[in-house]
Amino acid sequence: MKIDSMKKTTLKIFQFLIYLILLEYAFIIKPSNAFIPTINEPNKKELESTSIQIGRTALQLIQFGQNNEAIKLLKLAVLLNPNEEDLWLTLAEAQVRSDKKYQALSSLNKAIKLNPKEQNTYFTKASIYMDLNNPKKAKIFITKGLSINKNSERGYFQLGNAEIMLNNYTLALIAFKKSSKINSNFWQSINNEGLVFYELNNPEEALSKFKSALKISNDPEPMLAVAVVLFSSDNNSLEAINLAKNALESNPLYVSQDYQAKQLWGKKLQKSAKLLLESKKLQKVVREAKEKSQ
Repeated sequence: MKIDSMKKTTLKIFQFLIYLILLEYAFIIKPSNAFIPTINEPNKKELESTSIQIGRTALQLIQFGQNNEAIKLLKLAVLLNPNEEDLWLTLAEAQVRSDKKYQALSSLNKAIKLNPKEQNTYFTKASIYMDLNNPKKAKIFITKGLSINKNSERGYFQLGNAEIMLNNYTLALIAFKKSSKINSNFWQSINNEGLVFYELNNPEEALSKFKSALKISNDPEPMLAVAVVLFSSDNNSLEAINLAKNALESNPLYVSQDYQAKQLWGKKLQKSAKLLLESKKLQKVVREAKEKSQ
């Protein structure tokens, strides 16, 4: 069975199950000669149980990429059970995936009212504000999350990213160092320390951080970053060329300066990357990367 066909079939099954669940609570047929159904008003426990089942169904739809359908079900679920924090969080997730960021923020506000001490909800709000290019607003919620948990590597990582967006490189470096100190295997923070060091004209320290991140993750971002720094000091570096080829084959999106900027690469690193990607030895892989990323 094709994936699209399977998704449609599963969706129809889910919708039918929801219909049966709601129908079960809506009507009870009492024995009588006339067989007249009487409306039964479901109690609170039944509504909560139904909302949880709907929420589980919506999660399945999200996994299938059916985010708009999931949103419809989750709106019904929170209507039945508005005091269930997880339903609001799941609704927010579906809304983010559907690029309905402001609606997601509203859903997260509902979740915060129900549980104001959940750090991750504040960090999720911060991520949305970062996507909306509002790092100042993001910092407010990052700070709130960190006030709940001062040992959150995610929180300090987000804080560092916000500071980069605000061009506060020294503050960004402090935040990333706190994050990687809490979790020495959190390669994203180590990698972003490298981003900051490069913009602060310290390519040696940047290279050290990129190599450390690459050793932990083997991810194309630090791989290409290592290649860029090596090439900037030696444009005949065979290691730089090979690393760049492997990075672009793994993630061709990094051929784009716009994508690099979204990953918070600074102007200096982008400029050095441009020189590397203009190398004659990389023209074939660069061309292929551009074709794949379109």
